[in-house]
Amino acid sequence: MSVDLVGCLIPALYRDLYEMINLHGLEKITFPVFAPVFESNTLNKNVLNQIWYTVVKTNSINSRNDFYKCLALMALAQQGKTVDEKLLNNYVNRELPTPTLDSINSLEDRLIRLIRNDQRNTTLCFRYNDLCALDTIQVSVVPEKKGVIIRHVEYEINSMRQNNKVLRRYNDFVALHELLSLKYPHRIIPVLPPKKTVNVDKEFIEERRRSLKRYLQILCRHPTVCETDIIKFFLTFQGTSCGDNMKATYKNVQDEFSSEPRSLYNTNDNTEKCGEDTNGIQMFRISHTHMSFILQQLTQIRECLKGINEKQIKNANEFSTMEKTLQTLSTDSTKVDRWATGANDYWPLIQLGLAQLPVEMGAVSERLQEQYRRDEDIINDHLDLLIDILYGYKELCKRFEEALTTEQKAAGKQRRSVSTTDASSKNELNLDMIQKRNRHALKCIQMETQLVYANLEAFVYILSSLGNSQCKGCSDLLNIWKSFASKISQLGQNYVNASATQRTNTMCLRR
Repeated sequence: MSVDLVGCLIPALYRDLYEMINLHGLEKITFPVFAPVFESNTLNKNVLNQIWYTVVKTNSINSRNDFYKCLALMALAQQGKTVDEKLLNNYVNRELPTPTLDSINSLEDRLIRLIRNDQRNTTLCFRYNDLCALDTIQVSVVPEKKGVIIRHVEYEINSMRQNNKVLRRYNDFVALHELLSLKYPHRIIPVLPPKKTVNVDKEFIEERRRSLKRYLQILCRHPTVCETDIIKFFLTFQGTSCGDNMKATYKNVQDEFSSEPRSLYNTNDNTEKCGEDTNGIQMFRISHTHMSFILQQLTQIRECLKGINEKQIKNANEFSTMEKTLQTLSTDSTKVDRWATGANDYWPLIQLGLAQLPVEMGAVSERLQEQYRRDEDIINDHLDLLIDILYGYKELCKRFEEALTTEQKAAGKQRRSVSTTDASSKNELNLDMIQKRNRHALKCIQMETQLVYANLEAFVYILSSLGNSQCKGCSDLLNIWKSFASKISQLGQNYVNASATQRTNTMCLRR
């Protein structure tokens, strides 16, 4: 007879673990998932197997009560007791024993990795750190080559995952973009930086290099897109004309919907699916609005940071000018007569002390330039990447809205053709396929929305990096200004304490 836990006191850990498990779907907790999540030095697979079949007796955990029993039996097993559900009767009006487990975050990470490959899953089983671990891309500019008509730029691409380096031209990226847009119309494919053939200066080349790096980084950290052979081809092909060869190899590529098993979308329960779609579309539009708001705010933050950084480099240039001006003052060889100074004959001593100050002004300029470069890297490599993802999501939403409009038009056409049997049947089949395609698209967009939210965690790292950069910059400047203040103080002491003879002999002062 099954034991009832109604009279038992439930530890807080039980509730926290249940909420974490239930968030990902209690029905997903089968024994092949349960065992690896909770297995440890004190809970081996055999013990967990006994607990599972003592309590659950089916393919998956069915209730909160069963899950709590499993946790209680884990604790008792760790105490060296036999796995027996009847032992729980001893805890009426008492708190159930608490098992010794890893942290909830660690357990959740294991669970996420175990359910990641379920095609029916509508939860993105990747955290931000998991996405970063998929690949790291480096893009550098190689020396320019001159062609017959115009010069072109090559980029060296280094993929940590592929452990490979390749050379690519901009046109190769264009080919990659075209193929991925065909293959994944309902995934986030970032916007490719524009082509430019005239007035290609170093600044433009550097900006494009950064943009192409972000473009590849987004693709290679996309859990679905990064697994396609198209990406692998782009990152590993060593021959010439990568773009042409890639297009020839994948000229018959099917989009994601067409290449997936039909069993995933064949269903007779259209009424239930229609209800799910309506709710999903409503959630999509809420998410679209929210993401548009976040994109707008992050873009504004970017503009603020760019403005602050431009002032930073301007200040660096101003201090560099001050350095040169102080050098000019300190090396001025004009002889000063007492006729001009009267009793205020301290200037030659001050001028002598000025010779030491350009060092500090130069150091201030250098530190401001260093901070400018640090902050530019944060903005261009990290904040802009997040904005690129959000903008890619915006374009994805636009494509889905267009697909929904197509579905509505097809539905209207089908209703108008009901009088003609053949036309009605044909239009009904067409509408059914459009609906299935849009249902697939909605599932993709749900995952893409979760992917954006996972990447939003990067904003914390961006702000942290900016804070650390400011702290380092302020600390460096504080030390420099302390040295500057010390020299100024010493300079003041020198001319105040100088004797009349010293003042007269300094810098050829004449009577």
